[in-house]
Amino acid sequence: MKFARITEAERMAKLRIPTGKLRIVIDSDAKNEVDDQFAISWALRSPERFNVEAVYAVPFSHAAFQHNIGNAAFPDIEPPDEGMEQSYQEIRKLYTLLGLDPEGKVLRGADRFLTRGGGPVVSPAVEDLIRRGMEPREDPLYVVAIGAATNVASALMAEPALADRIVVVWLGGQPPYFQHGMEFNLAQDILAAQCLFDSGVPLVWVPCMNVASLLSLSDDDVRGKLLGKSPIGTYLAEIVLAQFTNLKKATDRAAGHRRVNLRGRDDQGEDYLSQFPTHHVSWSRTIWDVSTIAFLKNPGWVQSTLMPAPVLLDDCRWGTPDAARHAIRVANYCQRDLIFGDMIACLTGA
Repeated sequence: MKFARITEAERMAKLRIPTGKLRIVIDSDAKNEVDDQFAISWALRSPERFNVEAVYAVPFSHAAFQHNIGNAAFPDIEPPDEGMEQSYQEIRKLYTLLGLDPEGKVLRGADRFLTRGGGPVVSPAVEDLIRRGMEPREDPLYVVAIGAATNVASALMAEPALADRIVVVWLGGQPPYFQHGMEFNLAQDILAAQCLFDSGVPLVWVPCMNVASLLSLSDDDVRGKLLGKSPIGTYLAEIVLAQFTNLKKATDRAAGHRRVNLRGRDDQGEDYLSQFPTHHVSWSRTIWDVSTIAFLKNPGWVQSTLMPAPVLLDDCRWGTPDAARHAIRVANYCQRDLIFGDMIACLTGA
């Protein structure tokens, strides 16, 4: 696949986020986790900074994720098209809660993931992204991608010239100093993630662990600053609080991080660690996806540097670094207090 070739100077210019109002679209698996709802709502409640032109529903499937990381079986499996449809309905619900009309703004995306040699998965979201991105305008379209990159990759494959017209801000994968990129958004559609890294499209990459994982919303934040403060604040708070239910859920989540996101970062083993039980938990919830909105709203809230695009292998490992690769911008740290301060104020009208 040949994509539009832009000069390194042009790419660098697009990776420097301007002041003023930005045109954005959001690509989201909104029914998978509550972090998407926070990100979408915050963007829609920030009209001084963002013109949110559309929100696209992304497919998601725990079955695909588990298969791609090597697990043979997994309960509560949703086919990708069901995940996309659930996300589509959830995004429409957010618009309604915010007093906005979703018609023409919320669009269905791909009903399946990319397959090798299968070409793009065309959908209303992909067609809309191509149309908006290819409009003859000076200001670029920022694509906030907070799910599997299927829709964005399909648009780039269907219209290679789009790589010169958009800037993608994607939350997914693990930092390049990990042994692997294994994470839900990346591992569901590895081909789509490879497209983001290989196409040359101006890319701001927000890894998960040690970067977006810093954005942990506490129980006190949820109960004291969101619940009962506004319709959207209460809705989001109730979703989060429903997950603060029992100790086993907290310890299972920690074990899941060790098995997947932190694979290779701890060599002690589950059998050994099971000898040391956990009896108490101080509840919090990582709101991963708001890192992308934070970067675009104020790049000073998300520290970042330029680096050659990493090479993502088919097994989710990072390949040998290649200094000759085109540059991308990678986030290294999130200023949690500044980000949540603005987000909560926007969600509650404070």
